[in-house]
Amino acid sequence: MRELYVATGGGVLVYELNRNRWENPAVMGYGSFEAVPIDDALLLIHDERFNYLWVVTRDKLLKWNRGLDRWEIARTNIWPLDERPVNIGIGDQSLYVETIPDRLFDGLFTTGTPIPDPIWMRYIRRYSGDRATGNLFPEMKPGDNDTLSIRWRGLRTRIPLRDSNYPSGVLGQPPAGLPMLFPPPPYTWLADGTLLDQKNRAYPMTDWLVDSWDTFWSTHWGAGVLRTELRGLRGMQELAGPAGNDIRALALLDNEMWIAGANEGDFMGISVMEGYGDNWSFIEKRDNQQIRSTRIEDMDFVGERVWLASADGLLSYLPRKKIWKRYDVQDNLPSQQVTALAGLREELWIGTNDGLAVMDTRSNSITRIPNTTFELQGITELLADDSVIWVGTGLGLFQVKALSHEISQIPMDNGMLVGQVTGLAKFGSTLWASSLNGIMRRTASGESKSWLADTWMKQTEPTCITASDPYIWIGTDGGLFRFDPARESWEHYTRRDGLVDDRVQVVREDRGDLWIGTAGGLTRYYYSKPGAPR
Repeated sequence: MRELYVATGGGVLVYELNRNRWENPAVMGYGSFEAVPIDDALLLIHDERFNYLWVVTRDKLLKWNRGLDRWEIARTNIWPLDERPVNIGIGDQSLYVETIPDRLFDGLFTTGTPIPDPIWMRYIRRYSGDRATGNLFPEMKPGDNDTLSIRWRGLRTRIPLRDSNYPSGVLGQPPAGLPMLFPPPPYTWLADGTLLDQKNRAYPMTDWLVDSWDTFWSTHWGAGVLRTELRGLRGMQELAGPAGNDIRALALLDNEMWIAGANEGDFMGISVMEGYGDNWSFIEKRDNQQIRSTRIEDMDFVGERVWLASADGLLSYLPRKKIWKRYDVQDNLPSQQVTALAGLREELWIGTNDGLAVMDTRSNSITRIPNTTFELQGITELLADDSVIWVGTGLGLFQVKALSHEISQIPMDNGMLVGQVTGLAKFGSTLWASSLNGIMRRTASGESKSWLADTWMKQTEPTCITASDPYIWIGTDGGLFRFDPARESWEHYTRRDGLVDDRVQVVREDRGDLWIGTAGGLTRYYYSKPGAPR
């Protein structure tokens, strides 16, 4: 075995055992004539004879030709919607998929053991077909006498391991014959394969195997993939993901990225990704009394601190000392609900739903910007530019001078007047703004031009905008658009191109790559590397 394959709700993960590294997640496959969405992968198995990876989703059988890197939909809607695939197998000439009634599945697993209740065997429906094509058909009377000659993955392989599966000196423990290993902090390992964190929350094991290099692999619901070298029995968390899929804010530091959004509740919060996903850490509301909300709309890095715009105050984090601090209306914020941030040298400009303020990060003093009308209420976006702060609101675009705090309204083009400003970006000396109705360009001399979403963005609603030479990137509720200002040409990217979700909420450029936060997770796009996968 040269590769390890993991089925997830967001696609397929591949680990190269020889190189000790993960490939980029496969969330969208590319065939000869069509894109193949890999939605909610439930089962998979590798056929070494043809070098095919067969993937079963809720309603499809997919084939990934690893040699040609081509995907295709082998069969679709072959089993009823109320049936759940639970096994996939390969025989001498045939491929097999077994299903059971979906209503039975959750009841198969009880606390204290990862082994399913064998009652599922009474309800099997089997589909079989040619091993090379995957052209499956229902079997009228599936028999158990041939199952031993079939190599399975699924419920049939969730059986207790034996001591003979392990190298000398490693013994399995009941109920599933799993090794007693030492998991990485902050987890504790239970005999049934469950991981417990420091808050005594359980992350049950969902699958396991031992590879030919004497490595024990296990997957855990909510905790990712664990790799354990059996000769040392020390587990390492190989792969995780953000603590919540609704991503609205990204902050890029030297070797880490902060990820946040509308993620509140148990197991939800703020995520920190080190490197390119090698290590993850998470911050929940319960982790520090200064954090009253993990619903984050924006983030920035100013004065050696990470700043977070939360639904209940302004948060700061000093990595060097690991100190959290919260600021609210008692510290002179206009409102508890912070919606946007922008750093300008040692100043942090703070947008709220009830006005604008600026903090001197050296003294932590906050000054409210006087506003005699309703102009700066409902701030949605901020952009700092030399001595000017650009402010987007539900009423349009405004300019605030950093020294005098003088406020002036910037006219919007016809068609852009209705709808809030959703994004601001600079491209050289040119300002770009997105609203629910389209995008607008404003030059240093004050000349403007706009492109309406109904005409140029397939009637979607823009949600964010960023500039990355030579393109303007516009996130919408219907995918990501790339605009080339020099040629006035457009490209449209959706889930069919690899986005994890079509509602794009934040886009950040990082050394030639794009990080795209969506309502359904995080996507990385190698737009400047044509040879790399999307």
